Amino acid sequence: MKTSKDKMSVTVGIPTCYGGQSLVETVKSLRATQGGRDVTIIVTADRTPLSFEVKKQLKALDVELHWNTVSGSQFKKIKQMVKRAQSDIYISTQDDITFDGEILNNVRSAFAQDPQLTMIGARVLPLVSRTTVEGALAAMIRLIDRVSGTWRNGVNYLAANGRFLAFRTDHIKKLRFPEAVVNGDMFIYLENKRLGGTFAQLKNGKVYIRPPQRLQDQIGPSSRFQFSQSEMRMYFGVGVAREYELPIRSLFRATIEQLVRRPSSTLLYVLIFLYSRLRRLPLSTVSNPLWTVDVTTKETK
Repeated sequence: MKTSKDKMSVTVGIPTCYGGQSLVETVKSLRATQGGRDVTIIVTADRTPLSFEVKKQLKALDVELHWNTVSGSQFKKIKQMVKRAQSDIYISTQDDITFDGEILNNVRSAFAQDPQLTMIGARVLPLVSRTTVEGALAAMIRLIDRVSGTWRNGVNYLAANGRFLAFRTDHIKKLRFPEAVVNGDMFIYLENKRLGGTFAQLKNGKVYIRPPQRLQDQIGPSSRFQFSQSEMRMYFGVGVAREYELPIRSLFRATIEQLVRRPSSTLLYVLIFLYSRLRRLPLSTVSNPLWTVDVTTKETK
């Protein structure tokens, strides 16, 4: 029996180790969505103390705020929030997101229409670029969006972006959340699959992010991804290699499309991609789940 989307309650969890004004703007954006006034919002923070003004604004936005005296990984904070959730749907997002106005209702509808669906990913798109490097990395984000939407009809790890992942709450409570995992997005995608869950990319669900504005801020994420497959093998076995086999034809078409629309930005991204491979950080550095925060993605002006 299908459940009406209007009866499906939602909890949104936001882990943060930065806790600046971008967190407040994310919550405001969430509250402004259709149905956003009714959701439960939990923020779990550590590392950087929240200012009095930020706490005041979060309280006014009816946010349930928790502070960890001992800093931990994203997974530690997500696990704590999942444990507190009592709703039908749990959404995990981040502290620098702008939400499309209809995304919550579209998530509710998707779960209501498919009782077997356990996990949903949203389309992640860039905000208007303000610097040359930001424009190049925005081209990367658009390219990933294009490939992820066509590859296996959206059922792939590229579509499982941690900027916005929605779950049936009773299902996410079954997932493992190891403290030491570095590539959390890929782990959650594979863990959902291991438990027999199904995944879908929400074609009409969008969130917006600001890409890094400095070249060095791309080195860390790129390095972590390059070690991702070997990390996932430790948890899921050698069979995970199949999940990383990108569709070459789709990737080629998406690249050509970006070259035609934004030639300079796309060509610059190709150079950044090559540079990030040459400057790959050592495993000893990227294996620490408490990585340095890129604050340029959290600028609100």
